[in-house]
Amino acid sequence: MISRPLFLRRAVDIAVASDPGLGRLQLGLAGAGNVTASLVAGYALALLLHAGPQGTVVFMLLSAVVAMIGTNALVDHRIRANAVTAAYFPLAMGAGLTAGTLLAPSQPASLSGFVVVMFLAVWVRRFGLAYFFYGFMLWNGYFFASFLKTTLVALPAMLVAIIVATAVVLLLSCTVFRRHPRRTLAAVFRSMSARQRGLARACAALIEAEPASPSAERASRAIFRARARVTEAALMSDGWAAHARALPEGWTASTLRARLLELQLGFDRLTIGARHLAASDAGPAVRRAALDAFGALAAANLARARAAAAALPELAAGEPRNVRAAAADLQRGFSIVTSVPNRPALSRAVQENEPEFVPAAGLVLGQLPGNPSVASDVDPRGGSWNPLTRLQFSSRQAVQVAVAGMLAILVGSLISGQRYYWAVIAAFVSFAGTGTRFDITRKSLLRVLGTLTGLVAGVLVAHLTNGHVVAALAVVVASIFCGNYLMRISYAYMIFFLTIMLSELYAILGEFSDQLLLLRLAETAAGAAVGIAVALVVTPVSTRDTIEVAQRSVVAATADLLDILRERALDPASVSSDVLDERIIAADNQLRRLVLVGEPLTRYQVWENRPRAIRRRLTLVANVVATARSLSHAVRQLPHADGELAAEIEKVADFARAVRDVTRDSEVEPEGPVLPGKALDPSTLAIALGEPAQAYSALDRLQALLKELSPQQVLS
Repeated sequence: MISRPLFLRRAVDIAVASDPGLGRLQLGLAGAGNVTASLVAGYALALLLHAGPQGTVVFMLLSAVVAMIGTNALVDHRIRANAVTAAYFPLAMGAGLTAGTLLAPSQPASLSGFVVVMFLAVWVRRFGLAYFFYGFMLWNGYFFASFLKTTLVALPAMLVAIIVATAVVLLLSCTVFRRHPRRTLAAVFRSMSARQRGLARACAALIEAEPASPSAERASRAIFRARARVTEAALMSDGWAAHARALPEGWTASTLRARLLELQLGFDRLTIGARHLAASDAGPAVRRAALDAFGALAAANLARARAAAAALPELAAGEPRNVRAAAADLQRGFSIVTSVPNRPALSRAVQENEPEFVPAAGLVLGQLPGNPSVASDVDPRGGSWNPLTRLQFSSRQAVQVAVAGMLAILVGSLISGQRYYWAVIAAFVSFAGTGTRFDITRKSLLRVLGTLTGLVAGVLVAHLTNGHVVAALAVVVASIFCGNYLMRISYAYMIFFLTIMLSELYAILGEFSDQLLLLRLAETAAGAAVGIAVALVVTPVSTRDTIEVAQRSVVAATADLLDILRERALDPASVSSDVLDERIIAADNQLRRLVLVGEPLTRYQVWENRPRAIRRRLTLVANVVATARSLSHAVRQLPHADGELAAEIEKVADFARAVRDVTRDSEVEPEGPVLPGKALDPSTLAIALGEPAQAYSALDRLQALLKELSPQQVLS
């Protein structure tokens, strides 16, 4: 029985941990606020210009679209950067409106222009993140002109509405909804603490579970996910550390990075110790002490957790060697995690940042980069005869969108000659924020699922608010908030609330009917099917290929880290701690990218994956990075140069590159082992080697993991 305070703490932890930096909450609030203010501004402008009922609706719809796109685009904490981005909104949307207006009189020309605009809207993404939103503005402008059959006479007033909406969104984004780096970094720290407590609960569940039982397997998967989420929060902190105003008082970005990496080392010890203890024959006293320590950590009682963990080595003194090693790992991990400040007190004081500091993962809209950043480096499937395979990622997606657009127009027109655009929209957005054919297929199916469930809810809510305009508008605003807030958890949630919002808008406009919503479902399903078919046929990017490329990047980053460690072992003064930290966190970032594309496949899907094989691969790579981090810590502790250790590190670095270069189809395996065949156990080597014992042990473990990671050993 969970007590109410503990239940509330867990509920708060779940909410805080799922939203590092409170980016989702801020996006939800900004979306609701911006759309509401823009609708009011559009309505006021229509009254001022005497636009009439139809003109009022057009102005308000245009304003809402500008607000929704602007909410996602204008999230930079720098006012100047937001102003520059927003300045081109009217130009992009105006270009689409003008083109759509000129081509609207001719149906064939209008449909052909639709395809061309879809191509351009995706192709321009190559020029930077802002052009992603300009492309959406262009596409929406053309869509409105084609759908509303606008005339050249009405065009100037519509452009004025767009300019007014842009000004409103820019003003709110730079004032009420402006993101402050200091507060954001503080929120990331809170999220990391919550994720740390989640990791502690997962470790405790594994120790309590029966070995090799389903509950143990679930706990093991929970540990992997919780550990990856902690790394994600650390990388986001590293990204925000590039902004001087975000830093704790008296800290530099490099200092913050060093503390985060020290925490990472502590989390490594905790997860390794928990796994080894759970698989051992440890006595009840040791297990009870470990559970007490994890329970205290989960309850945020750091002093109690540290005290409980300190007793573990003594309790394990008479236990087998593997139990003693697990107890030592846990004691060390708790010592680090409970002593390193992962939530330093922040100050409003501005600290000068080091000009050479570069974050491991540059933030995109305040968040870590998503799947397309990984898939863009992967060659698509297709023969060498196909010129499309040699195009850049954005150009390939532009071709895919154009093909999908043509097919969606044809299929959608067969369902409804007037509402075919719903199929076109579904096909178009399938290629937004996606990289692989799995991503596109999954997003398309989630869109259909969200539409289907949203229709049911939309019909119920529309009937409840029928005749109550204020209640209906409240539902619209609430739907915008919920859709934006939950969008990064699942795309289906956003579509669910978007469908409810559209149901309310149709009801307000007097066009609501169950048949209309069912038609939207049919058109959406058709467009999604077209998007999936194009993703599978036209220059598809394989998820398995993407995972392999990401895995090779992790191994390459590990090899680069080993090169730096070799130099450090040869001459401790030749490599600064900042340089070493930079290489370690770069490996962390490459691991995050691998988990990003591989983690969805660790659960059973209808197509193209084997969860156990993917989980095994991700676990192996995560262990490679964790072991490299342990090796880095051991090399740092060397009291003097060690040429013999440096030579062994060089061998393992060469072995890592050999593993990186061997593909799944290679007929030979990388040569190895490269270290002595004797067991490199710290307890055995401590007398002979002294301080380097831990380094040799980590190096031996790293080599074994790399050997196991070679494509011939990993089921792919």
